[in-house]
Amino acid sequence: MTAIIKPAPGRKVRQPDQGYSELPQEGAPVTWGPYWERALLEGDVVLVKPEKPARSKSPAGEPDAV
Repeated sequence: MTAIIKPAPGRKVRQPDQGYSELPQEGAPVTWGPYWERALLEGDVVLVKPEKPARSKSPAGEPDAV
């Protein structure tokens, strides 16, 4: 499973599967596993909820695309 996470405010978190580079402050997708589960439980990272794509409005008289 892939999740998007970012460091909690004031934290620097290393990514073991990326040569221990720092997790970017804006967040990044990671492969979820015990390392990230523990980091979340300890308050080192936060989950980023993906933004829902904005629904485009169809011109008047046409049904919305599904």
